[in-house]
Amino acid sequence: MSVSAAIGALIGLALALAEIVFLRALAARVDLPETRRALKVAGLVQLVLFPAIGWFLAPKFVGE
Repeated sequence: MSVSAAIGALIGLALALAEIVFLRALAARVDLPETRRALKVAGLVQLVLFPAIGWFLAPKFVGE
Protein backbone atom coordinates (compact mmCIF):
# COMPACT_ATOMS: atom_id res chain seq x y z
CA MET A 1 0.00 0.00 0.00
CA SER A 2 1.50 3.30 -1.02
CA VAL A 3 1.18 6.36 1.14
CA SER A 4 0.04 8.57 -1.71
CA ALA A 5 -2.78 6.16 -2.56
CA ALA A 6 -3.97 6.19 1.06
CA ILE A 7 -3.81 9.97 1.19
CA GLY A 8 -5.75 10.17 -2.08
CA ALA A 9 -8.41 7.87 -0.66
CA LEU A 10 -8.68 9.99 2.48
CA ILE A 11 -9.03 13.17 0.45
CA GLY A 12 -11.69 11.46 -1.66
CA LEU A 13 -13.50 10.39 1.50
CA ALA A 14 -13.40 13.93 2.89
CA LEU A 15 -14.80 15.32 -0.35
CA ALA A 16 -17.51 12.66 -0.41
CA LEU A 17 -18.56 13.45 3.16
CA ALA A 18 -18.75 17.16 2.35
CA GLU A 19 -20.83 16.35 -0.72
CA ILE A 20 -23.19 14.17 1.34
CA VAL A 21 -23.77 17.03 3.76
CA PHE A 22 -24.51 19.36 0.85
CA LEU A 23 -26.83 16.91 -0.91
CA ARG A 24 -28.73 16.12 2.31
CA ALA A 25 -29.26 19.84 2.90
CA LEU A 26 -30.43 20.23 -0.68
CA ALA A 27 -32.73 17.20 -0.37
CA ALA A 28 -34.40 18.78 2.65
CA ARG A 29 -35.44 21.72 0.48
CA VAL A 30 -36.87 19.66 -2.39
CA ASP A 31 -40.59 18.89 -2.61
CA LEU A 32 -40.63 15.72 -4.68
CA PRO A 33 -39.80 12.50 -2.80
CA GLU A 34 -38.21 10.97 -5.91
CA THR A 35 -35.77 13.86 -6.18
CA ARG A 36 -35.01 13.63 -2.48
CA ARG A 37 -34.26 9.92 -2.82
CA ALA A 38 -32.11 10.50 -5.92
CA LEU A 39 -30.00 13.10 -4.11
CA LYS A 40 -29.47 10.79 -1.14
CA VAL A 41 -28.51 7.87 -3.40
CA ALA A 42 -26.11 10.10 -5.34
CA GLY A 43 -24.42 11.02 -2.07
CA LEU A 44 -24.02 7.38 -1.09
CA VAL A 45 -22.61 6.46 -4.50
CA GLN A 46 -20.07 9.26 -4.19
CA LEU A 47 -19.11 7.95 -0.76
CA VAL A 48 -17.87 4.80 -2.50
CA LEU A 49 -16.54 6.28 -5.73
CA PHE A 50 -14.56 9.31 -4.50
CA PRO A 51 -12.19 7.34 -2.22
CA ALA A 52 -11.70 4.71 -4.93
CA ILE A 53 -10.91 7.36 -7.52
CA GLY A 54 -8.55 9.09 -5.09
CA TRP A 55 -6.81 5.77 -4.40
CA PHE A 56 -5.99 5.28 -8.08
CA LEU A 57 -5.39 8.88 -9.18
CA ALA A 58 -3.18 10.16 -6.36
CA PRO A 59 -0.17 7.97 -7.27
CA LYS A 60 -0.49 9.13 -10.88
CA PHE A 61 -0.19 12.77 -9.82
CA VAL A 62 2.58 12.20 -7.29
CA GLY A 63 4.53 9.92 -9.58
CA GLU A 64 4.71 6.62 -7.71
